[in-house]
Amino acid sequence: MNEYIEIKGARIHNLKNVDVQIPRNKLTVITGVSGSGKSSLAFDTLYEEGKRRYLMFSGAQFMVDSVPNFAQITGLAPTVAVEQRVIRQSNPRSTVGTRSKLDSMLAILFTVYGDRDPMYDDGEPLTMEQFQKNSPKGMCVKCLGSGRFHPIDEEAIIQPDTVICNLFNGFLMKHRHHRANFKKFCDLYQIDVHQTISSLTEEQLILFKYGCRKTGFVGAVVFFHDMQKHWASKLTRHNSGDKEVQLWGIPAGAVPCPRCQGTGLGEQAIHTTFAGRTITELEEMYIDELLPFLREHRAISRGIHIIDEMLMKLQCMVDVGLHHLSLSRPLPTLSGGEIQRLFLASFIIAELDGIIFIFDEPTIGLHELEKEMLIRIIQNLVRRGNTVIAVEHDENFMKAADYIIDLGPGAGIDGGERIFQGSYEELLICKHSSTAHYLSGAKSLYTKKERKSIDPSRMLKIEHANLHNLRDVTVHIPLGGLVGIAGVSGSGKSSLIHDTLVPILKERLKNKVVHDAEDEISSVLDNTVTIEGIEHLKKCIVVDQRPIGRSRTSCPATYTGMTDRIRTLFSKTPEAQNRGYSAGMFTVNSEGGCRACKGDGTKSYYVGFGNFIDVVCDMCGGSGFLEEALQIMLDGKNIKEIMMMSVSEAARFFGRVQSEAYDKSTYNTLATLERVGLGYMTLGQRTPTISGGEAQRIKLAKELTKQKGRDHLYILDEPTTGLSFADTDRLIALMTELVEVGNTVIVTEHDPSVLAHCDYILEMGPGGGSNGGSIIAQGTPEALIADPQSMIGTYLKKVIQS
Repeated sequence: MNEYIEIKGARIHNLKNVDVQIPRNKLTVITGVSGSGKSSLAFDTLYEEGKRRYLMFSGAQFMVDSVPNFAQITGLAPTVAVEQRVIRQSNPRSTVGTRSKLDSMLAILFTVYGDRDPMYDDGEPLTMEQFQKNSPKGMCVKCLGSGRFHPIDEEAIIQPDTVICNLFNGFLMKHRHHRANFKKFCDLYQIDVHQTISSLTEEQLILFKYGCRKTGFVGAVVFFHDMQKHWASKLTRHNSGDKEVQLWGIPAGAVPCPRCQGTGLGEQAIHTTFAGRTITELEEMYIDELLPFLREHRAISRGIHIIDEMLMKLQCMVDVGLHHLSLSRPLPTLSGGEIQRLFLASFIIAELDGIIFIFDEPTIGLHELEKEMLIRIIQNLVRRGNTVIAVEHDENFMKAADYIIDLGPGAGIDGGERIFQGSYEELLICKHSSTAHYLSGAKSLYTKKERKSIDPSRMLKIEHANLHNLRDVTVHIPLGGLVGIAGVSGSGKSSLIHDTLVPILKERLKNKVVHDAEDEISSVLDNTVTIEGIEHLKKCIVVDQRPIGRSRTSCPATYTGMTDRIRTLFSKTPEAQNRGYSAGMFTVNSEGGCRACKGDGTKSYYVGFGNFIDVVCDMCGGSGFLEEALQIMLDGKNIKEIMMMSVSEAARFFGRVQSEAYDKSTYNTLATLERVGLGYMTLGQRTPTISGGEAQRIKLAKELTKQKGRDHLYILDEPTTGLSFADTDRLIALMTELVEVGNTVIVTEHDPSVLAHCDYILEMGPGGGSNGGSIIAQGTPEALIADPQSMIGTYLKKVIQS
């Protein structure tokens, strides 16, 4: 067996014929500044070749010959990639329980050992399917397993004094099929849509309500119900299932299903218990509550082997930092780091060996204490006979690694070179590595020597917060400074800021709250909470890690609005005007898009075993554009060449004052993207390939380009995700700049380097889930260092005194 995995001549994206050796059965970290080529090497080269070879020998019915992006790879074994941006989940019915298979194990437990209510015992044996709400045999017949019911108030919908056409303004009038059938109905029964509903005869009214077969018109009540289901599905996909819905001014939101009490299960499951608890109650427990509950009943009930297996899985999930989740938690609501650790837990449980595991920043979202445990778990994977490769920036993770590969020296076109490979100790003396400069102490992240003084008259006061696991929390957040929110996973940080503070700010400040996904802010307000001090704020800007863009062709340029200006520049060139081309010719979503691939540039083919392969479109050659669009040049570049530019390249291109391409607004946006550390990103990079941390920095850049003034509140969610030391330094400087001009920045963060820079810190805990929800320490970083209750204080001390 080869001692090393050897990659020679890797040249995908910005990689410049990179040669590297990766030791087998060791832990290797690939590091470097953002955009230096880490993911290109780990995922786009190593993992993709591993997948290709697997498909080649797996009996797949379809294979595609492609030009390799490397000269040679040897020593490759079966490869598993756990990449945050690829494993984003969108199915709202997929939960922590379904992904871990623990829901099936609970179903077996209740099937064999459940205690049935005698009143609901039909004499038939229980089956596993009866405890699964996604199963036809287990789902509630009224809500079909959703747990939600949409009541229809016909009197509210069909009000006699309502003008007929007003009832259907909006979706019906835009929907060709409904519009045509409604017109046929009105023509057949000679109904004037400008009359009121009261003018209809009894026969017309019944047909108007419930539909007419002759014309195909579905009826107002049926149409209303269909719209209810449409909006419920949309809000569920966006994790806003409790948001109030109004159709034509009529409340149309869902209520808990009265038949199953919101569980989504049938009668047999609802009335069967284990140790006095229903299966729904167990699924809604935090994992660190469910674990001792099952452990206790294992001791009482000897011989229940299924509990032993469940305990092993649950303990593994606790070990990887998922103790604060419940089995009923939908996967779309998890962060990228949480999803990655859920996948890691399943690999550990499977006890695999001889595998190459590739991780994408596995420490994301973890407290320093939790990182230590995760490192031990990953080292155990190696001891079991596996090779682990991690793209990572965390210093302690690097120290634990057997081998380090550093890429750089810069990002984008300035990166893609191997700067170093070897041990951690050897890296420290590497003169050409910017990573080494920070690790060795030659460079250090800037930390404040003086803190912003607290003005008692300018405080944001949150009192009696009790949402989720919060325990009657009362805090005073000083305005005009940089405020850090710290604590272990599940300690209540997001519950306090994003789920309690943000919805109330949105309600009170109305359109002065800027949030990229406003329909996703939960409308479930904590009725016990009161907030004072909002009058000191002119605007609130929420910058989170939710994915940007909705369409398949969305990219940073479209999200920030640059493409509109770029297309206009193209349409104003003499050649475009001579040919009569509008700005639409320079977008793949309009007249300029390739007809064969719909502007994607690739076609996707199913190759068996749940795998797909993307093949470059042979009609457009992968550009996504018609040939006519590519023939128009703007200062020597066509639209595809510009969309392939990095942010830094594009800033130089559009920033030349005397050139044909000069555009001040576009340049300002690009310059801001550079400031937030995204100079390496291409303008046309598809949003599905953009990580949560990158998405957050794009949103921040978009807002910084627009926002001016003071007394704004910026709320950031772990902004250092995916950042190297140098990039983190740049981010700290940017947040400091926002504060210096009179704004407040609240940052939820684990990185001690950022927290040490804060003027004030609120630390939550002491644990996660049921063990969290309290303020355990607050004050300046120095105050937390001196506070024995603080868990982050030890790590702050290392940063400040280093």
